[in-house]
Amino acid sequence: MRDPDVLIVGAGPAGLAAAAELTRRGVGDILVIDRDDAAGGLPRFCAHPGFGIGYLAVPRSGPGFAASLLHALEGSGVRLLCGTTMVSLDAGPTVTVTGPELGHRVLRPKAVILATGIREANRGNRLVPGERPAVGVLTTGLLQQTVARKVPFPAGMKELVVVGTEHVSFSAIWTARHAGLRVRAMVDERAAVASFAPAGWMARAFGIDIRLSSRVAAIRARDNRVAAVEIETGGRRETLACDGVVFTAGWIPEVAAIATGPIGIDRTTGGVATDENGRTDLAGVFAAGNMRHPLKASGSCARQGRSVAATVASALSSR
Repeated sequence: MRDPDVLIVGAGPAGLAAAAELTRRGVGDILVIDRDDAAGGLPRFCAHPGFGIGYLAVPRSGPGFAASLLHALEGSGVRLLCGTTMVSLDAGPTVTVTGPELGHRVLRPKAVILATGIREANRGNRLVPGERPAVGVLTTGLLQQTVARKVPFPAGMKELVVVGTEHVSFSAIWTARHAGLRVRAMVDERAAVASFAPAGWMARAFGIDIRLSSRVAAIRARDNRVAAVEIETGGRRETLACDGVVFTAGWIPEVAAIATGPIGIDRTTGGVATDENGRTDLAGVFAAGNMRHPLKASGSCARQGRSVAATVASALSSR
């Protein structure tokens, strides 16, 4: 396979929108890689509405938004390789990738757009103590992928505790209900619900106990499965029985592949440091979407991908 003019790392909203804009501006050799088994990013696992606001005329469900982004690339000649991972990035730009179609290979594109997005902080990132059962500790992403891929949950898993009250936390409730699971409580260290107030009202109407100014102090297990969580509020602890705990939000930019490389990391956001046009401090390398500054909505990420692509197309033209 030849080296592309532009390599886009990440096939979520920012990466796919960037590919469409580059094509519209006459850039003809574009390769998009993604380590997942299909393109679309996180939205493809989120069945609820509201995706693409500000980018599409009519917002859609997560899978619907992903489908619309892919539809825009039909017939464009953009090459899309899933199951393919960027191993390293160096000056040149020079990108080492690995995957079933490329094998282990070094690519030398004229420009690179990084659009690897974000991930949620898991139990380890949050330093939650207690037992470490093999079954029942989840993130929203894992919960959503399990449901979307129709993977059965362990027998006996019925009640969950959700950690967090951000938009994605209520998305986790939506997904859990779709899977036949009951959310018993939501726990957040903040004094107010982080999402829209009506989301909290609706959760309470569903019988969900929202514990604010509280934290999960420990996870308890039995037979290598989650059995309960200890919740601390104002120095007082209480044990809530549950079959699973879902850690939501706590977003971390996905910069692992470049964290030790030549690109600067913004200490405030934890994401890639760029100028206002998405340029990093490595010549020929740009960044778009949530890996720059979490958390932007899917439509905002797509808009930024489109904007950065315009900058890249202009840079290639002048070069």
